[in-house]
Amino acid sequence: MDMKSAIEAFHATLVRRDPPEVIAEMAREALPRLQRGAWSSWIDTILGLSTRRRYGWSSMANTFRRPDPFDRQLEKARELAELFLGETLPDGADAAALDLVVHDLNHLIKKAPGKARFDRDRLDKKTRQAAGLILSRRRYAKLFRLAGRLERRAVKLRREEEKYDLILVAKAGLAPRLSVDDFGGDVPSAAFVAYLTARMKLRSEFTIHGQQQPFDTFAAHLLSLCEASPTTSWWAIAHVFPRVDVLNRLTDDQKGRLLGQWFDVLQICAERLAEAQARTDIDMQSMIVRRGNDSSTWNLMAGAFNRARDHWIALLEAMNADSVLDSMMPGKVLRLMAADVAHWHRSAGGSVHPDTLVWRRLPPPWLVLRGEAECTRSHIEAACDSVGMDPAKSGWSRARPRTAIAEFRPTPELVHGVAVNNPHLAAFLRSAGFFSGKPLKVSKL
Repeated sequence: MDMKSAIEAFHATLVRRDPPEVIAEMAREALPRLQRGAWSSWIDTILGLSTRRRYGWSSMANTFRRPDPFDRQLEKARELAELFLGETLPDGADAAALDLVVHDLNHLIKKAPGKARFDRDRLDKKTRQAAGLILSRRRYAKLFRLAGRLERRAVKLRREEEKYDLILVAKAGLAPRLSVDDFGGDVPSAAFVAYLTARMKLRSEFTIHGQQQPFDTFAAHLLSLCEASPTTSWWAIAHVFPRVDVLNRLTDDQKGRLLGQWFDVLQICAERLAEAQARTDIDMQSMIVRRGNDSSTWNLMAGAFNRARDHWIALLEAMNADSVLDSMMPGKVLRLMAADVAHWHRSAGGSVHPDTLVWRRLPPPWLVLRGEAECTRSHIEAACDSVGMDPAKSGWSRARPRTAIAEFRPTPELVHGVAVNNPHLAAFLRSAGFFSGKPLKVSKL
């Protein structure tokens, strides 16, 4: 595999959910033999341990679901515009194309943007004729209704595309926003970013003992190759691994660009969290899921917010601008915990986690970012001290150091968070509804 093809292959994985072993095998094929060194036989060993090497496939999807397209509705709009008005609407099926179609269709039928009430926003016959619209009432009404539906769907599609982007941010940092050119032709850089993001995208296991940490022995080796290379793209690596030695290799302009992107993510996530809390009455004290809570949206936004917060703090520290945090520093956002996990934790002798106690003592991050509540680093340090927690080591007042190296562990095959050794068995258990909390599908048994 040549260098360009290898980088393109690594880049393509950034928006997928390939197991880390797949990326490790790609690295083995893409990196020159001299760069493999002592870990050549070791990588054979870890790949041999993987269920994906043993069985050849996984029962879990390796892609994130993208927003459903509105191509059928757009084609209908183009068809009717051509048939009724003799006009051609723009091509495409993404959010940008939908916005253009809505804009052009509104203009063609003299409809004001956002005015879609059929009873009071339509033009009457006299007004249509004065505007040069020679259309029957029936045809005009059909186009008016269609334009209103497309407007509403454009709003929905933009929100779904935003959600898809934040899913990737929560799971892989800003790596999915990288272009192939951002790697600067450096294969070790692409291999490191692809492998680390694959580790970050591991699914959560049903456990009270914490999840696997992304930066493992293989990631550390790939990073050592990057450190030895004069062509390493530290810009690309900083999108996913904001350790101080990485950020110090960036220019001030690069740091500023990343800082702006992460702060935008913070603001968007904070508003979506506020909406989820207000809409579904989340218990902000216990942070345990109750019936009716939109836990999926909350946990997604919490993940993206916390990743953005960690990178934002790391960049401020690298820019010697962490004094900003002395005037404004939103706290971390806790995920909602399933009631059965909370019960398991209590039955194992656990009590309320100190993070929950700190969370209770701080104002919600959306109020802080709106300027409606005050929260600074000193507030966070005081809240952590009150529960006996180190604010820096816990990630509340400082960025995580990212120096610890986890041991490689084969990616487990999961069914609703429960590890199953055989992916064929996992597929059967998933289709039958095991571990889902729902009635079993008897026909599958």
